[in-house]
Amino acid sequence: MGFKEDADFARFVSMGAIAADAVRRDLRRYGHDAIELERYAMANKVWQTKVKRLRLPDRVCVRCGLRIESRGKTQLSIVLSHSDAAGRSWDGGGMRDQDLYAFLRVDTTATRPHTSVPVYFRASDLRASSGLAKESSRKAFSEGSELTLTWPSWVPRQSGAFIGKDSSGRLVCRWDNGRSFRYWQWRDWPSRHLYLQPGDPIVADETIVAAVAAPPGDLACPYDWNLRAALSDEDQAERYAAVKVVGILGADDLADLLASMIDNESDWRVRLEAIAGLARMDPDAWTSLLTKIALAAENTDEHRIESVFALSEIATDQAAEALAEIARPYTDKRELRAAAVWGLARGVHPRPDLVMRHVVDPDDFVALHAIAGLTSVTDEMLPTLVNWLNQDERLAAVAAQLLLRQHAVRPLLEAVHRGGHGRLWALRALGDLPREMVRRNGAEMLTREIQEDLEPIWIGHYDWLRDDAAAGLEALDVQKL
Repeated sequence: MGFKEDADFARFVSMGAIAADAVRRDLRRYGHDAIELERYAMANKVWQTKVKRLRLPDRVCVRCGLRIESRGKTQLSIVLSHSDAAGRSWDGGGMRDQDLYAFLRVDTTATRPHTSVPVYFRASDLRASSGLAKESSRKAFSEGSELTLTWPSWVPRQSGAFIGKDSSGRLVCRWDNGRSFRYWQWRDWPSRHLYLQPGDPIVADETIVAAVAAPPGDLACPYDWNLRAALSDEDQAERYAAVKVVGILGADDLADLLASMIDNESDWRVRLEAIAGLARMDPDAWTSLLTKIALAAENTDEHRIESVFALSEIATDQAAEALAEIARPYTDKRELRAAAVWGLARGVHPRPDLVMRHVVDPDDFVALHAIAGLTSVTDEMLPTLVNWLNQDERLAAVAAQLLLRQHAVRPLLEAVHRGGHGRLWALRALGDLPREMVRRNGAEMLTREIQEDLEPIWIGHYDWLRDDAAAGLEALDVQKL
């Protein structure tokens, strides 16, 4: 898979990450404090090294151990993927009867993604009504022979209020335009459950009024998870969840149990999380072990990159220095190095000073991760970038791109005023910025002469034949035989 395919896939998984975060925030209403359980459930970065993880729900509550699986779709519905392969059933992956599925609508077309209020179901209630779910046709064998299960539900397309049931058992709503509506189709369902009380509001495309699965009941957090017991539970998913929570909470009183798991735990993923938890609590003693796992050529690629992901989640200088060591060019795996650079740029403890070493990395793959991941450039770095504009073409291109991404109008104009080869690179970057932004931030530095030099570039922003239409022109040009 190349960068273009990665971008397409990332747009798809973005919906899942947005949904998982919306569910996390919504669960606070009930007292839950849900953290990421399945690593990267809250992110959309695509890696080619496929880590065969435990199949786990997205989130777990650190207070009660409740597990939550999120499903964000462009249209709100109760839909889950299913495969007959071991561990790939719709309710596989450690979902116990009391655990929750959350369904919500996600709209990514707006400037800021919008989500509906999540609708929750217990795993037990979906299991009880699974015989009523409609099956789709199966995908190809190469795609896992998956199908989708859809539980019948009613999501109105208009906003209004739920009135109740009439004498014929129909669901009565009054839309915002004043009209009444009666939904009779639900009477054909073998199992019928309402999710609204009379007078409750209905948001178009975002409210489930009724479905065949029962509502979840009380969602309040009971605050009753015994982490010490969970660390020795026979259920592998329970041990993994407990290990992760102990590390994130920094529960020093359970550190001895984590340490014992390093020698006694059979699953390397659980063992790795135990080491990561200890590294959070005692960085000097345990960070080096994670580094050794990442650098050991005899370890599998998935084992090595997972240790890099773990280091990226630890907010210490020791973890950052470990990532910097893994990112050095002598490391044999380019994606491992790129993951380390990404962790330095996008992890919980960003170190832009260490990322800067790799924006001109000899490996383009690593350099691109450094450039894309570097979200902030400190004031101390700006003079270096301006100087790079007058260096060799590779350095100049990187500097122009970073200054462009930072909207560094005045440093770029400074380079234009200095002249030399850097002037051309600076003009190129300024031309990619919106005209009004440059005018607003450039002030007295933006002379009439510079504006005249920029106009031919700026006008390209309005050339409709350069973007999507360019592909159309190219397709038509080859049809002239």
